[in-house]
Amino acid sequence: MVKAASLMLQGDVFTVQPYRDERGRRSRSGRSFVIEVIDETAYTTLLASLTLLDHLLAEKIAKVRERRLEEMVDFMAARMLAPSAVELEMAQRLAHRHVRILNEFGYFTAEQLADANGSQASNRAALADNWRKRHQVFAVPHPDKVARERDVYPAFQFEAGKPIKVVQEVLEAFGGHKTPWKLALWFTSNNGTLPDSARPVDLLTTDPQAVVQAARSDAGGSAA
Repeated sequence: MVKAASLMLQGDVFTVQPYRDERGRRSRSGRSFVIEVIDETAYTTLLASLTLLDHLLAEKIAKVRERRLEEMVDFMAARMLAPSAVELEMAQRLAHRHVRILNEFGYFTAEQLADANGSQASNRAALADNWRKRHQVFAVPHPDKVARERDVYPAFQFEAGKPIKVVQEVLEAFGGHKTPWKLALWFTSNNGTLPDSARPVDLLTTDPQAVVQAARSDAGGSAA
């Protein structure tokens, strides 16, 4: 509730100051203020608006509390809701695909990329992080967080330890609308817009423009 501890008709400007009691101590409630106004008209207007302000603040607080409660309920429900058999099967299949990609093509850690390029930076992740920020490459979370806390870089993006240029063009085509693992799946899945429904990953160095066109076509049809 809004509380006006004191209203004074003195001063040249409209100011708000924390209320002080008779001993000069500030109010600890954080709701009491001394309000100075410049004239009688402003004073009358202020008094008339306090009731409305009180009502509006109470209404706003109630809405904020309701929204936060809904967010808390959704957060808790998402963790309490048991996945269905279908969802578990889908998650298992997807997990297998993620592992298969890393097993088939391998991956680099940021530190390994730094070593491969002779980086002397004290921050061994700086080089890969810079490539990533420039959208020259992408990284995916390793399935085993215990073994690899940091994200890893699928090795098919590199040649002699350096980013393959076409990868950046593909990332730009999708414009950040695909998650890292969806990007990895796109690169390693058969694509009907490529000759013989090839996988983009197999044409990165032999037919890069076809890969870029496939990415642009897929990005235009769906960003999922």
